[in-house]
Amino acid sequence: MIKFFRKIRFDLLEKNNINKYFKYAIGEIILVVIGILIAFSINNWNESRKQRQKEIINLLEIKKGLESDLNTEFIPGISAYTSMEKAANNLRGFYNNTETISNDSLTKNFRIALGNEWNFIFNISPFENLKSIGIDIISNDSIRSKISSLYSDEYPELIARGDRVLRFFENQVRVFLHDNINLSNSNLSKNELDNLKNNIQLTNRFRSLFSQRIGLLNIAKDIEPKVELLINEINKELKRIKTN
Repeated sequence: MIKFFRKIRFDLLEKNNINKYFKYAIGEIILVVIGILIAFSINNWNESRKQRQKEIINLLEIKKGLESDLNTEFIPGISAYTSMEKAANNLRGFYNNTETISNDSLTKNFRIALGNEWNFIFNISPFENLKSIGIDIISNDSIRSKISSLYSDEYPELIARGDRVLRFFENQVRVFLHDNINLSNSNLSKNELDNLKNNIQLTNRFRSLFSQRIGLLNIAKDIEPKVELLINEINKELKRIKTN
């Protein structure tokens, strides 16, 4: 092709047809520029396509991680703390002397209320991978902002609060329980119930524990619908990207 154009230029020069030569040269330059622009356009399209593929892959990974968090952490964790809160509320009548509660019911509620803490552990690998690539790869500003806020602010807050509750339970409550109460008995004895009710150290720790748990439960309940909403928004965004 280059030889062909060169031959045309030589033929025009040999015939001293300068006007046609310049017109041809200008036309050739225009063709070269158009070719370059087409090449750039194709290159940009390829880069854009690669970026879209990366965005899709990362959004799918984030979505998968959020679904895992929802099913393995939020739903069972909130359920566990809701049961603990309900059991603690059932014991208020016992502590306030406003209700007569059977030993069986008291034992059951104490076991639930003083059960082990739920340790929230979230799948943050997809977000760490996204950060290493560059979070700006997520083109939707709203989704990008919500992902960043969830993993950088809300998850750490919930985890930190859960860690504090867990440390308090292990260091302040469990020690006193082991020293004063045998919760493995089928029923708590009258002395054990009196100890649970009248031991000011145990009572104060129970109240503090239950209060901390309510705070943790409220934070988890606040974040859970945000996770569900983000999953739905990612699904919509994936459909939009794939159809464009």
